[in-house]
Amino acid sequence: MLGVIKLDEKKVLKLIDEVFADPWQVDIQELFEVFLNEPDEIKKNLYNSLYTYVSQKRQEDIVNRPGFVI
Repeated sequence: MLGVIKLDEKKVLKLIDEVFADPWQVDIQELFEVFLNEPDEIKKNLYNSLYTYVSQKRQEDIVNRPGFVI
């Protein structure tokens, strides 16, 4: 069972910078776990938005690769 994962404010700001700089450098599993375990609704929404953004950017990158076929 996973323990409760909390991020401090400095780590959150670093994470946000990383998300926008390069979504592939973000540990998406850790981000998802933080989202799941966040008791504060506002922060939970932030983590959910960041997770969704990273997922979408990664999917977009894959779909836009030359030769990608569904």
